[in-house]
Amino acid sequence: MKKTIITLFLLLTVSITLFAQEKKEIPPIEDPVTKEGWINDANIAFKSAKEENRPMIMDFTGSDWCGWCKKIDKEIFDTPEFKKWVKENDIILLELDFPKSFKQSEQLRAQNYFLSQQYKIQGYPTILVVKDGKGIQMGYQKGGAEAWIKSVEDQMEI
Repeated sequence: MKKTIITLFLLLTVSITLFAQEKKEIPPIEDPVTKEGWINDANIAFKSAKEENRPMIMDFTGSDWCGWCKKIDKEIFDTPEFKKWVKENDIILLELDFPKSFKQSEQLRAQNYFLSQQYKIQGYPTILVVKDGKGIQMGYQKGGAEAWIKSVEDQMEI
């Protein structure tokens, strides 16, 4: 009896270990277009960032319900200064939206949930700026696009 319990325990442990080591992949999506300048297909974004050595901004947002998310969009992301900076630095913009008032495809919801778990997102907005495997976490900052961009550039080389 004791031997059976030990054997079952070992089998369970090995099964859990093998499952945990399974390669995790981002679920594919079929609707990669979002607002101007932004994409929502993480596979495309990560591939471009890696192959072309480009920086990426990942915006975990609740676009239709999160007040701070709307504030960041209006005061930072939608400004000419931000758009110019993105273009000059060839930055990939990845929007990972968690809306409440409109429906997303199942693939898009799965992708966004997967990435929120991978990056341990605790709240919205969470903005990750990533380059060369290094990254920083950003959020709302007073002073508009100019102050936000300066804060990013002070913390990492874009």
